[in-house]
Amino acid sequence: MTAPTRAALALALLATLVAGPAPAAQARVPAAEGDVTWSVQPSTPAGPDGRTELTYQVAPGTTVTDWVAVSNYSATPATFRVYAADATTDYETGAFTLVGADQASTDLGAWTAVDSAASVCPVTEDPAAEAACVAGLGVEVTVGAGERVDLPVAITVPHDATPGDHAAGVVASYTSTGTDAAGSAVQVAQRVGTRLHLRVDGPLTSVLTVSGAVAGYSGAAWPFGGTAAQVAFDLTNAGNTLMSAEPVVRLTGPFGTDLGTVTLDPVADLVPGGTAHVVAELPGVPPALLLSGAITVTPSGPEDPATPAGEVVTASVRAWAVPWAALGLLVLVAGGVTATVLLRRRSRRLLGEDLAAYADQVRAEALAGRPDHHDHESESAR
Repeated sequence: MTAPTRAALALALLATLVAGPAPAAQARVPAAEGDVTWSVQPSTPAGPDGRTELTYQVAPGTTVTDWVAVSNYSATPATFRVYAADATTDYETGAFTLVGADQASTDLGAWTAVDSAASVCPVTEDPAAEAACVAGLGVEVTVGAGERVDLPVAITVPHDATPGDHAAGVVASYTSTGTDAAGSAVQVAQRVGTRLHLRVDGPLTSVLTVSGAVAGYSGAAWPFGGTAAQVAFDLTNAGNTLMSAEPVVRLTGPFGTDLGTVTLDPVADLVPGGTAHVVAELPGVPPALLLSGAITVTPSGPEDPATPAGEVVTASVRAWAVPWAALGLLVLVAGGVTATVLLRRRSRRLLGEDLAAYADQVRAEALAGRPDHHDHESESAR
């Protein structure tokens, strides 16, 4: 690989994880030799057994063994890197996903070895060495066209593992070569996997918290118009169980005037310690001067009766909603009226002063022209 090619190297990651009744997650990517389509699913040494995910409940210090199947539905052989990666919550979307392929797992992904291959890297202060190690974790397998490979999986739970839910995924990554917008060669890696859930025995807590609530108003041009208001907050799983919840945001104006309620899509499978940024938008909100937002997050009932149900969490936030354009116009009009009144008052004062001066002048001239006035002056002179 040339230096320009290495400089232009890009890695695109797609983690498609089983969440429903589908027997396996599948990915399809164009390649030079034809489309490559593959899947990963729970298995046995003899092939898939119908499970949709790998799920266990164990005590600390336990070792669990299982199998996954990597199926190549393509017309040509394909080589995959199969490994485990910690699950996380995407902050922007709230989606259940996996840590990037360039990140080392520290939890369930690090406890899980595929086909006895390495799942953790030695501690090092050399970033390049660490990156090279992470890129080589797991096992590389070549699967023939239309064939399947069943791989053993071993999960070694530490003796000091924290109680509660731990989540990861077993993925098969396929790397192909393409070009970027500048025409440089890039490597594109896509990965597809099956979910891996493990609950460690011990006390369970289901707690959600809401923090960082903010509200905004884009501003209506006129007092009787309406525009969008936004309410955003961070939803964090502060417990040790996997949780889902339904957020609702209600907006009110002065004196409790109802301005609208929006029920957001549920935040599903929020991992312990994970945070999702939730944004609600309420259209057609009038500029009611002061808006109050009430946030209510209701945890979904756990399917497992052994899992404690979380409590409803609430929060509030306020925002100014002022029709600035109309207010600015009102200020201009008020300023114009005030200026007009002041100008008129000044004109009247000046006119009054001019009339008074003119009257004094006329009076003086009239007095100067009277005969008795001259005779009086002559008499005074004698």
